[in-house]
Parts: sequence; structure tokens; C-alpha cells
Amino acid sequence: MYSRPIKVYQGIDNPIQIVIKNQDQKVPTNLASANVVLTAQIQDPTNHTTIHSYPVTWANVTLGQGKFTLDKTTINSLEQRFYKLTFSANTAGNVGPVYIDDNYGVPLDLEILPAYYS
Repeated sequence: MYSRPIKVYQGIDNPIQIVIKNQDQKVPTNLASANVVLTAQIQDPTNHTTIHSYPVTWANVTLGQGKFTLDKTTINSLEQRFYKLTFSANTAGNVGPVYIDDNYGVPLDLEILPAYYS
């Protein structure tokens, strides 16, 4: 995965697309034979808690493409502006972190912005 800070907006559902790439971040990774279950978590770095977890649905597992949606109910309940987004992979019962860059970084910055009002 290539790490880019993610901006999401309160008041709407925020679809997120991901692509798992090789260590050089150049070639998408074929995960068809690995049977990987990927989970995204919103982490609160201030309180050291997990706010919510989302299962990643594979759009194209052979190209390492997945998606999930940060729902507006959860996003609306977030009071801080900055959180972390982390990913974990479960392969045959072995759960481990998904690194988002070539320096073995795990958390991705998640910025919560107001934009849509009811």
C-alpha cells in the first residue's frame, strides 16, 4: 500500500479504495492464493483505542484491489480532527500488521473534516 493521508468528511459515507503493492510500491500484489482477510481500523492515538473496524471487500483480489466505506454515523461521532487508520491482515489464522510504506510504517493519517450538514 502507498501511504497517503486520507481526508474524510462528516455528514456522508466515505468510500475508500486501496491497492496492495509489492515492497517497491510498483506492482500490485496478487492475493488470490493467500486467502487474506483484510481489516481497516480507525484508531484514536490520544486515548489509545480502536474506534471502529471495517472489513475490506476485495474488488479484484488478483490485482490487490479492495474497498470499504467509512460510514457517516461513525465519522459524525468523531470529536477530534486527526485519527489514525491502520490495517491488519489475517492469513490462515496469522494476524499481522499491513505496512503502508517501505519504512515499515503502520498507521496512516486520517483527517476528519466538516463538509455536509443536515
